[in-house]
Amino acid sequence: MSWCLCGNFIINYFSEWTHNINYYYCSVNFLKKIQESIGFVLLGRKIKITVRERGVYNLKTAKLVGVIFNATEQKNYEKIRKFLSFLSEKKIRVIALGFIDNKNALNFYSYQTGVNFFSHKNLNWFRQPKCEEVNSFIDLKFDILIDFTLHKWFPVQYITGLSKAKFKVGSLIDYNSNYDMVIDISKNETLDYLIQQITHYLSVINEQ
Repeated sequence: MSWCLCGNFIINYFSEWTHNINYYYCSVNFLKKIQESIGFVLLGRKIKITVRERGVYNLKTAKLVGVIFNATEQKNYEKIRKFLSFLSEKKIRVIALGFIDNKNALNFYSYQTGVNFFSHKNLNWFRQPKCEEVNSFIDLKFDILIDFTLHKWFPVQYITGLSKAKFKVGSLIDYNSNYDMVIDISKNETLDYLIQQITHYLSVINEQ
């Protein structure tokens, strides 16, 4: 009888614990949605008053390129590094910014050079990135800004939306993007394919 009572107690305790965990994560996600909703409204207002010079550049005419990407997984970082080397070989100055959505990955990137990073700790209450590296990236007048992210993530949308870049390129995440050229990767939603497609189109667009 005592074993039965003990077992029931453990089951009830575990069920209550699971319920509390689920409630916590639902509450956190709900708060995040509210924060981002307000952030989007504020971003929209800023974009309306943002002035930038526009132009169409390719890998032959561009002198300064900005790259933003998801650095959470190290394999993505290595792929982007190869692309950065590819641009450097073409005598293109490139500045890269990676976001990290994993606390454990921060230790690895603390030893990397040549790329700036930001994470959740750099976001304000409205989930807008606020740090010197991000502000400098936004203000630079890149000939081309390339967004290699595969999914919507508000902090990145904030940066690409306010960027002073002349020609913005990214994947077709949604139809309300701030890109000047979008790449449809619905048939193959991988970073490898996105890199391949962006490299191709930036090699042939606006050729004289």
